[in-house]
Amino acid sequence: MNPDNYGSREACQRLMKAGIVLKTEFWWNQKENGEYYLISYEHCHRNDGLLILQAIPAPSMAEVWRELPEGIIIRKLAIQMWVWIDTNEDSVQHNTNPTDALINLLIWIKVHKGE
Repeated sequence: MNPDNYGSREACQRLMKAGIVLKTEFWWNQKENGEYYLISYEHCHRNDGLLILQAIPAPSMAEVWRELPEGIIIRKLAIQMWVWIDTNEDSVQHNTNPTDALINLLIWIKVHKGE
């Protein structure tokens, strides 16, 4: 599994803090030692159907992409992923994890553009 195909824990926490909830196949879960790891949705729930409280939805690149409006352009420059809106506005974010860059863009659109 390529971790760049999923949002980092920090980006996923920002997504939750912004009030954006996406249906995801994987979640970040915390071990007893404080370390986080990716876990599938099925394994993220207890036998009684209750969600493990430490779990944070970890959307994939495709899951975030589906939530973005049409007209988005993504370009990779050197080792950083730059993301901006196709309306000649200034750059929004750049990041080495392309999924994090998409998450940052989605948050920016939902919070600043009110979409």
